[in-house]
Amino acid sequence: MSWVHSQDQQWPLHTVCSSDRLTVTYRSCDPLQDIGLAFMPCPDRLTDPVKIRLALILRQSIDELYSSFDLLLNTVKVLSRDEPLCLPHFPRYTFCGSRRGELLTLDLSFQSKRNIPLKGHFYLNLHAINQDGFQIVCVNASLFFQ
Repeated sequence: MSWVHSQDQQWPLHTVCSSDRLTVTYRSCDPLQDIGLAFMPCPDRLTDPVKIRLALILRQSIDELYSSFDLLLNTVKVLSRDEPLCLPHFPRYTFCGSRRGELLTLDLSFQSKRNIPLKGHFYLNLHAINQDGFQIVCVNASLFFQ
């Protein structure tokens, strides 16, 4: 993960997957660090199982971690959530307690029980900060369902 040398000082736009039904792209909004994100495989329907992997090198330790995300359909906010992921004496996830300099990988699985016929352009903004207010991850993702 290297520093971006460009006029606009943005990380490159990454394509996670592209199929006839779905295109997923993302860009790190952290000015100091890009992240890795993968879908395996790229699903054609929400009922298809997909494994999601997020990877980054920690610039700060995680004793506490707080996340915030917004989901927009076109330009309308449809979901917003703030949630503590790691709290003192309550390590909810295996990455809680990770130290500065470690490679953090987060593996998730997703499969919808209902085949919701989605169509449109969804935007996901995700931010996570640690106990000292340092940004751990910042991602802007786009999901385009055709």
